[in-house]
Amino acid sequence: MKNVSAMLLSGLSQYVGASIAVGLFVLASGTAVGWGRIFFAALFLLAWRRPWRYPHKRRALAFGLALGAMNILFYLAIARIPIGTAVALEFLGPVLLASTARTKRSTISVILVAVGVFLISWMGLDLTDPDVALGFFFALAAGLCWIAYMLLGKSVAGFDRGIDGLAVAMAGAAIVYSPLAVPELISLRPDAAFWLTLVFVAVLSSAVPYVIDQLVLRNVPATTFAILNSILPAMSTVVAFAMLRQLPTVGELLGLLLISIAVFVSSYRPAVRNISRQADK
Repeated sequence: MKNVSAMLLSGLSQYVGASIAVGLFVLASGTAVGWGRIFFAALFLLAWRRPWRYPHKRRALAFGLALGAMNILFYLAIARIPIGTAVALEFLGPVLLASTARTKRSTISVILVAVGVFLISWMGLDLTDPDVALGFFFALAAGLCWIAYMLLGKSVAGFDRGIDGLAVAMAGAAIVYSPLAVPELISLRPDAAFWLTLVFVAVLSSAVPYVIDQLVLRNVPATTFAILNSILPAMSTVVAFAMLRQLPTVGELLGLLLISIAVFVSSYRPAVRNISRQADK
């Protein structure tokens, strides 16, 4: 029960943080906000763990590149489309990774997610709007980055001091992607309220959920994991509605439902359990 509560807290923390971040997009781009989230989360983890002698820095840095790209792309998406829709589209990554098993279950999950994405694009979003279309493709791209994040994250978590590896990864991502965001933030000169909100977003969306994942993910039974994993798109939609009044369309709801079922089908296997989750989204 403790692990179940921790996973639910992880998801809730991520999506509350993302909903708060949406309010920052009137001042800065998704790239700047996404990078700021990574930067402050890195500072928090470095101060806590002090991983100066972590032995697997190269692998952790590769993990950080995937993590940073995934987060920035996700923030570029939610600056343009509803959070629940972006989260559902992002789950394309885990389902595609699970489909490499080439089983009947994986085939069904791929078909379901394909139909779900089609419903979101055809009935749910107005892709004739260039900004919405960009958000749609940013969310799909974040899902593809999630594949690299899961594969590299599994290897980092497999070592001792997994949270130390996460701290190194976050720091590496903050450094590598800084040219994309720092010039904008310097030119904008945002006030103290902006920075404090960004710190809050970093703690809620990165530090809390990622640490929870590192600590409890291995101990969650496969059945429980699959069920909890499949409700994350719905959880993100509920949080976004409660905080931002983002009401999904019929097409978005149908697509989200099919993608949630696909996530459950693809996750309900012990072989996939350890790599199908850890993210932002």
